[in-house]
Amino acid sequence: MKRYLIIAGETSGDQHGGNLISAIKKSHHEKVEFWGIGGTTMHKVGLHQLEVIDNISIVGFSEALKKLPSMVVLLNRIIKFIEDMNPDGVILVDYPGFNLKLASKIKKKSPSTKIHFFISPQIWAWNEKRIKIIKNYIDQMIVIFPFEEPYYKKHGINVKYVGHPFLDHWKSREISMIRDNLGLPKNKKIIGVFPGSRTQELKTHLPIYIDAINKINQNNEDVFFALGLADGFIENDIRQQYDLNIKIISDNAIDLLECSDVAIATSGTVSLQATFMDTPCVVSYKLSRVSGFISKMLVKVPYISMTNIIANEMILPELTQSEVSANNIQLEVMRFINDQDYLQNVKKKMKKVTSEFLTKTNSIQNAAELIINIDDTKN
Repeated sequence: MKRYLIIAGETSGDQHGGNLISAIKKSHHEKVEFWGIGGTTMHKVGLHQLEVIDNISIVGFSEALKKLPSMVVLLNRIIKFIEDMNPDGVILVDYPGFNLKLASKIKKKSPSTKIHFFISPQIWAWNEKRIKIIKNYIDQMIVIFPFEEPYYKKHGINVKYVGHPFLDHWKSREISMIRDNLGLPKNKKIIGVFPGSRTQELKTHLPIYIDAINKINQNNEDVFFALGLADGFIENDIRQQYDLNIKIISDNAIDLLECSDVAIATSGTVSLQATFMDTPCVVSYKLSRVSGFISKMLVKVPYISMTNIIANEMILPELTQSEVSANNIQLEVMRFINDQDYLQNVKKKMKKVTSEFLTKTNSIQNAAELIINIDDTKN
């Protein structure tokens, strides 16, 4: 039997981790067990949880400081577990602040343990000094953005680009059919609202989004708002907490993204998914003042959305910090709705970004095979 430790610290990592667990189990010639940290997706496919994902999710520098003591305790617990378990491999899914620290501790205790990092930290955007940690402690980087492979190779790191996981399973469908399935009107402009996948992101962004919704609704009868709720949230709790009176899509929220005419999105995985789906979106992100100040000093790239980073231009409108306001969101949304020339130009550039990802398919299977192959050399 093969045993792996796998760690994911966020909702998107949980989804990718769950798919990766399934692919490794299906492809491996031996029975495989997985232990580690994940969410509901990873648990459903057989993860033995050492900790639940909600307890380690962090937004911003100030929150990281508050959780530092508990994180140190958890790191030590995992190291003790690895010493007892002696896994055949360790798979770290994104979440670099925690996972790179864990990798260094593992290698110091057990140099022969193979460590795979799936979904690279954005060190090309900020904190590039982490490249030394990756070079010293990570056996294999498995990346999902095309430009990351040459970046790591330049630094002498074992790296493979496998494609983007979202494109493994998503296929475009008839918009009218999706709207029927979700109970959405066909004769109105659908504006999908995606406030984030973390509790703190909802607390920060959703009240502002609600104000923007109210402003847009005042003068526009031909729009219909629906909120896409990330996994891990309970619809009734969110509706009551934020006094929401719009439709909430909690199952298959990604379908709402595909059939929306415009999306309002908290920066993250969803903004690139929107590009793949040909859905223009207004991208926002707001941190605490302290975290925002530190971020401004450290971040090297001029954009927050991956679409804009890849294109190296402002395709999707971005709002950060004090710019994240109901008025600004209203202006950007209505520009997409009212200015067809602008809308079509944005969509043309979105398609160009999407085309860069189409050279590689079956990313999760590719990643699984890379992990299996390198770990089979251990014995």
